Amino acid sequence: YPKVGEKNSDVSIQVYDLAQNKVIMSGATDDQWEYIPRIHWTTKANELVVFFMNRHQNHLVLELWNTQTQQKQKMLEEKNKYYIDIHDNLTFLADGERFVWTSENDGWNHIYLYNKSGEELAQLTKGKWEVTSFYGVDEANELVYFQAATKNPMEREIYQVGLNGRGQKAVVDQPGYSSAQFSSNFDYYVLNQSDINTPATYTVYN
Repeated sequence: YPKVGEKNSDVSIQVYDLAQNKVIMSGATDDQWEYIPRIHWTTKANELVVFFMNRHQNHLVLELWNTQTQQKQKMLEEKNKYYIDIHDNLTFLADGERFVWTSENDGWNHIYLYNKSGEELAQLTKGKWEVTSFYGVDEANELVYFQAATKNPMEREIYQVGLNGRGQKAVVDQPGYSSAQFSSNFDYYVLNQSDINTPATYTVYN
C-alpha cells in the first residue's frame, strides 16, 4: 500500500513462455484497476484467472486468460456500495466450465455456482447467516462442505449441501465452535470442537 497521498505501486501479471523465450500475455494496474489481489489457475492448464480491483475496493472483476490463444474475457464482476471482501476459495469443477464462489451479493456471505460466462447457475446457500469457511467440493458425491454461523455469531457448525443447492444438512451440530479439515477426496475429516467449558478436542471421522 502507498503512503497517504502517494501513487499506488504499478503491478503487472505476466505469462512467460519458456519455449518461445518471451512474455506472451500481460496485464497491469491502471487508473481503473489499482490492485491485483489474486491470480488463480483453473482446472485447465492453459487458463488463468486474474482478479482486478479498484482503489476503493468496492468493484471487482475476474478476468479469464487463455494462455494458448492469448485471449482475455471478463468472467465475473461484482460491485458493492461500500466494500468487497476477497475470499480465497475460487474452486473450479473438473469440467473446467463451472466454478464455486462465495459472495456477499445478497447481504450475507453465501456460496454460489457460476459458469465461465459469469452466469449464476445456483445459489447454494441462503439465509440470514454467514458462511464462515468454505471447505471444498466433493464432486464424486456432488456435495459442498462449509462452516457457518447459523444459530448465533458465537458458534460454528459444519454443513453439507448439494451442488444443486438442495439437501443442506448439518454434518456437525454440537454446541460451541466446530471446524474441520477434510481429506483431498472428502472420505475423512478431522473435527476440532470446543465450547466455553471444554478445551479443543480433535477427532477423526469417515
